[in-house]
Parts: sequence; C-alpha cells; structure tokens
Amino acid sequence: MLILNCTKAAADFFSTTQKGKKISPIEPAPHKTIAESVEESVAELISEPMAKPTAPLQWQWLVHAIKVKGKNVLVMMDYHSRFSITLSALKKGDDMAFLNNFEHHLIVHVHEIMTAINIDSQAIDASLERFRHQHNSCAFYLRGDGSVQSHINDVACRFRDQTDELGYVPTEVELIDHDAFVNQLLRKRKTDKDYFFPQHEFLRAWLRDYGEYSAAQVDECIEQLNAKERAEFAARHPGLVQACENKNTPLSSDDPIQPQTQTKTHKALDNNVIALDAYRKK
Repeated sequence: MLILNCTKAAADFFSTTQKGKKISPIEPAPHKTIAESVEESVAELISEPMAKPTAPLQWQWLVHAIKVKGKNVLVMMDYHSRFSITLSALKKGDDMAFLNNFEHHLIVHVHEIMTAINIDSQAIDASLERFRHQHNSCAFYLRGDGSVQSHINDVACRFRDQTDELGYVPTEVELIDHDAFVNQLLRKRKTDKDYFFPQHEFLRAWLRDYGEYSAAQVDECIEQLNAKERAEFAARHPGLVQACENKNTPLSSDDPIQPQTQTKTHKALDNNVIALDAYRKK
C-alpha cells in the first residue's frame, strides 16, 4: 500500500467542495507520526518473519503542495531514501490525475536508473510488476515529518529557481530532468552519520524490495552506478579531474553529479482507501 502523508497545503490541494459538501481522500492516520507507523511495521516483521503480513506492505511518502507562477506544483519525497518526484500542471482536487502522474514518473525513473547499470528490460518489468502487486491501493493521511520537510523545502526552492531561469513552469520531460538533478545531491538524515545520494538509496531499496536482489548483488549494482557517475563527471569536468590528479587527490564519488538530459485508475473504497488497479488499466 502506498501511504501518502500530506502536509496541510497538500491536504487542501486534494480537497474540494461540491454542493456545499467537502470531498477529500484524507483520512485519520493510524499513528501520530510516520516513524511510529514504520516502527510498528518493522516490529511485526521481526516478531513473525515467516508469517504472511496481515496488512499490505507500506511505502511511506510525503506530499507537499506549493504555488509557482500561479500553477499547482506537488513535491513528493520517499520517507526513507529522500528520493523526490515533482509534478506540475495538476488540477486541484484531482487525485486520480495525481496518482497517474506519480506512477508514470516513478516508472520512468526506475527504467532510467536500472538501464544505466545495464539491467535488462525483463528484470525491470518484473520489478515493476512486483511493485504493482504490493501496492495496489493507497491511503492519504494528514501528517508530516520535520526532517523530510526540510529536504522537500530544498527541492521546492531549486524548482522555483529553475522556473525563474526558464521563465515558465517545467512540465513532463523537464520535470524528469529536475528530479534527476535533485536526487543526485547529497542528503543527510538526523539518525545517520554519513551523507548519501537519494538516487542510490532509492535504487538500493527498489532492487531489494521489488528486484529480489541479494545484499551482495545490490552492493554490486550501487558500485556500478557510482562508477558510471564518476566517469560522466570526469567527462564533463576534465579540467577539475586533471587538477585533482596533479595534486594526487582522488576524485570523490560524493561530488554532486549534474544530471544528463533524459528522455522520456481510480475507485473509492471504504475508509477512503483508493484502488490503483482501475486507473492503471487506462
């Protein structure tokens, strides 16, 4: 199950009033914080590791809404990896279009990242099918997280800067490029000692949860992605690389990588849980 934790701004975006009645997919959260929900899920797995889960697996995302040049823009961020997806040109209250756009962009990113490390199309499609099977419904909750919100705010700030440079609000492929850029910037969670790249953390989790890769296979894939990014950085900045070599200083894989230009169902259930299968068929 996809859990879409909404800020107040996002909850307002998904809510509309029809004939004097407020219509919203937002429902009360089972726990006050996302961390509590995550801890409960982990505790259930530890206590009964061989038992089938009594509830669908959960993938926690945060959703925030902003206005940029009068347009609605939503910034989504994975609670764990801090991988973000930005969507624009969405109509207020249209959660069906939001879910369609989110899944489309997610699939594009999965293809781009996995293709970059030469994972074949059959393995990619199989991982996407496992994702759809595990997350065939979603729920909208009104709750946030301060640490994630600070990273969302950074993504929103960079999106506004990009919009100012372009003179218009990016859409479609330009949104994919924006995501690729911010997901290759270093982040740090309060509980972590080291910095990390959201794209790497996202790939690690995807391969483990939906690709059925072993820990060793996942590590090998991350190293391949690291090597590819280092090579691309060296190709774009030969002078910097030469200067590092002259000083006998190895080029760090922690250098922010600028992204290359990349190409490119809805049924209400009880308790406001929304089925994804119906709109996927469209």
